[in-house]
Amino acid sequence: MKKNYKHLKETVEPGVFALWQEVDVEIYAYTDLGVNVAINDEYTGLVYRNQMYGDYQKGQKLKAYIKFVREDGKIDVSLQAKPNSHIISTTDKILEHLKAVGGKSVLNDNSSPEDIKNEFQISKKVFKQAIGRLYKQHKIKITDEGIELVN
Repeated sequence: MKKNYKHLKETVEPGVFALWQEVDVEIYAYTDLGVNVAINDEYTGLVYRNQMYGDYQKGQKLKAYIKFVREDGKIDVSLQAKPNSHIISTTDKILEHLKAVGGKSVLNDNSSPEDIKNEFQISKKVFKQAIGRLYKQHKIKITDEGIELVN
């Protein structure tokens, strides 16, 4: 049975959502710009293609965040938490990855965005911020060959 999304409101009044508010979304359509999502089964929103760091299917339900409510009332949605809050979870992912591969990874800030996305499902920018944080905390060292755990 195909689900109907015609009941979704295309615009929202100011103040209904707070910026970076967590919401439940369901992916229902692919567009040239990205994917349309049903927000809390009441509104429609858009996740831009360049902000998607994984494979998603129609009907998939996810936690997401209100990134921006435009002047026309349309809603931009992010599948990533507020900037910087996801850097902490990313540092944990990187440390787990390093432990799993014996303390050394070929990935570093010179790696391709595709390689970083494939390994961590994040953007290169977030990866660089996370390894920068780990470096400042003296938990890793960054070399020409990659990154390494510091003992």
